Amino acid sequence: MLIKHPHTNEVLRVTLTITLCMLAGKLLDLNSAVYLALYPTIVMTKGKDFSWQGIFKILFPTLLAASCALLISQVFHEHPFVVWTISLIFFDQMRRRADTPIKLAGMLMPTFNWILIVTFSQAGNRDMTLQVREILISMVITAVIAKIMVAIFPTKKGGKPPVFKPQTVTYQHRFVATGLIGTGLAFLMIVDLLSATFCMVPVIAAATQFSRDKFREIVGLRFITQVGGCTLAVIFTLAMVGHQDTISFYALGLGSLVFVLAKWMATSQGPSRDMHADALLGTVVPIQLYMGSTTFGLENIYLRAWELTITLSILFVLHQLTRSRDYYDKKNHRCT
Repeated sequence: MLIKHPHTNEVLRVTLTITLCMLAGKLLDLNSAVYLALYPTIVMTKGKDFSWQGIFKILFPTLLAASCALLISQVFHEHPFVVWTISLIFFDQMRRRADTPIKLAGMLMPTFNWILIVTFSQAGNRDMTLQVREILISMVITAVIAKIMVAIFPTKKGGKPPVFKPQTVTYQHRFVATGLIGTGLAFLMIVDLLSATFCMVPVIAAATQFSRDKFREIVGLRFITQVGGCTLAVIFTLAMVGHQDTISFYALGLGSLVFVLAKWMATSQGPSRDMHADALLGTVVPIQLYMGSTTFGLENIYLRAWELTITLSILFVLHQLTRSRDYYDKKNHRCT
């Protein structure tokens, strides 16, 4: 069924996939239903190939990273420093191989899921084998629903995907990425603040950029989309007060919210499209993560927004401090 309007197919495909996956997470009562907001949003906003092979290429590296992180965490559970050191090697190797924008985007979810498994495993209050099993279940549900929606609302056949010239990944790029991501993981392993784990997503995105300008741009963009997404999640939660346990009303409200954000994304191009896609992710994740049938989770959403603000502010300060150092180094060099 191909609707003639150029963007309607995409809007409906994205809306129904994300909404149905999130509802499945609620109805199946999974311990980690947030994966059924995270994975469908990534697949539908970042994916270009919706064949089984294409979806597999998007999701399998994440499952592999989570499984390896679980194995390392179980084997060296009594030696967190060893776990952290192996994690640094993993971050460094991921960054070394990410020499194009597509590969940079592809390393985000495996790296984040590695951090997620390591952090929660070190906390010692969850069955991490069950966690990885739910990751697999969420991926299967995401793939099946995505394929059904693509069959109903087919993608428009386009030309070949853009070919990006590989860039040189220097030791400085690897040091910055490994240093920032590794420091964030060390903080999470030391401090009992599991709610801040999702703050590592913008850290990974910013730390893996090739230039300082892109680093600053990503920090500013993530502040708008992630903190703004929390604001939309709060508004949605307040609108659902007293009706969040009525599945039909919840589905209608959620679908309407996702539809609006998906439409903004589909009718945008370039950086604007990426911004709306990230705003969609920043909105649905806190809703799925904190809003239950009997709880609103407003305090947790406020906390998430505060933690994101602090994290992004630290990244911005680091950028400014290193910029000042570079400025004075160049000034002194000219004087000599």
